[in-house]
Amino acid sequence: MKQITSGFVAGLLSLGYVAGSSYAADVNADLSACPTGSAIGEVKSCGKVWKLKSGHAKLHNGMLDAEVKGLVLNDESTGQFNGTPDGVDAVAAAVICNGKVVAQSEPQMLSKSGDAKIHAKVSVPSDCASPIVALRERYEGKIGGWLAASGK
Repeated sequence: MKQITSGFVAGLLSLGYVAGSSYAADVNADLSACPTGSAIGEVKSCGKVWKLKSGHAKLHNGMLDAEVKGLVLNDESTGQFNGTPDGVDAVAAAVICNGKVVAQSEPQMLSKSGDAKIHAKVSVPSDCASPIVALRERYEGKIGGWLAASGK
């Protein structure tokens, strides 16, 4: 009985089923800019077209890291603000599972040239098999739609 019990517990440990554990699937992916009109589950899309020089997100063992460079508007309808982040002053990194935001970082400043870095500890449900990391805008003090994401 002792061998069966210890083997069973070892199996549960390897699968991440022990109370308090939270082993979701990892993300290690480049980010793509929002093309507009494309929601990710409950997260609305950006209101205008954005472009991204480079971006990457990594989620591993509850640590979420994201970095973007050149995340700016790519929409001529914005006039003089095209090529800038306009009124978006920060971004928050959200982890989306099955269409729902299950974790989100605090907003981090987005520079005038569209650069930002996020490093945060997050708790993601262990049943999150295919997470998407999305950077969401902070505009006029409110977190809004996504501007760049993995898996898009």
